[in-house]
Amino acid sequence: MSTGSIAPNLPPSVRVELAHAATCRLAELIGADVLVLKGPRMDPTVGFDGRASSDVDILVRPTQLTLVLDALTAHGATALDRFETGSPFGHSTTFFSPVWGHLDVHRFVPGVELDPAAAFERLWADREEVRFGGIPGWQPGPAAQALVLVLHAARSGPEGRSLVDVDHAWNRATSARRAEILELVAGVQAEVAWAAATGGLEGFRGRASYRLWRAVSREEGRLAEWRGRVAAAPTWRAKATLLLAAPRVNVDHLAILLGRRPTRAEVAAEWRRRARLGAGELLAAARRGTRRRR
Repeated sequence: MSTGSIAPNLPPSVRVELAHAATCRLAELIGADVLVLKGPRMDPTVGFDGRASSDVDILVRPTQLTLVLDALTAHGATALDRFETGSPFGHSTTFFSPVWGHLDVHRFVPGVELDPAAAFERLWADREEVRFGGIPGWQPGPAAQALVLVLHAARSGPEGRSLVDVDHAWNRATSARRAEILELVAGVQAEVAWAAATGGLEGFRGRASYRLWRAVSREEGRLAEWRGRVAAAPTWRAKATLLLAAPRVNVDHLAILLGRRPTRAEVAAEWRRRARLGAGELLAAARRGTRRRR
């Protein structure tokens, strides 16, 4: 899985601009409804000055997902993973173009618990037109941009840019914008993930997604993340599928790290590494429990 040469003669900002333009043009040609997420045309009251995009993120109308995936493949992009292996939420798949770089195709926004089709319709209704390299495209309105940015920060861990994103998009927002954002949070049922980023997560301990958002927002480790995924799964069948998948190596992710498909020996080595990490996390959890009892 070679990553090839990404528009070698273009500055990164220009490549990203043209990558967005090419994506929006492709969506127009195939008649797909696509929203650009966290792109270089974010409202300045949402994205802080100097916030740069390194790839393209798009949210696709769920009924047109296959149409977009097939079009990307037909135009020379290669899928690096699958929805099931791309993240703990199963929300996106990553494509690579040897010209334009990486493109993340989202089938829903992590943290939004409203039905994906209804949630997309809500964001699409308040979309705004933007232009990338002169090519028209669509992105969510400012309140939805803030929502997406803060929810992304919630699953990115307590690191520098996430803190700045939350501060700029939420803490510094006007009272009118805050009211608009909170109305949207409730409207798309994103309260748990929103609380994970802005505070008050413990107030949602009774929600199925609480343990997952606690694990990813506090970086509690893979064991806690898998427990959260199982707890958040909507059916017993889905829970069983996750339990069976947990011990397996995510070969797609390992391939991205290596830049090629891993050998059997590399998969086995990764399995052993995961087993050691899991055992270490179990031991640490047992020790914490012993200290609390004492």
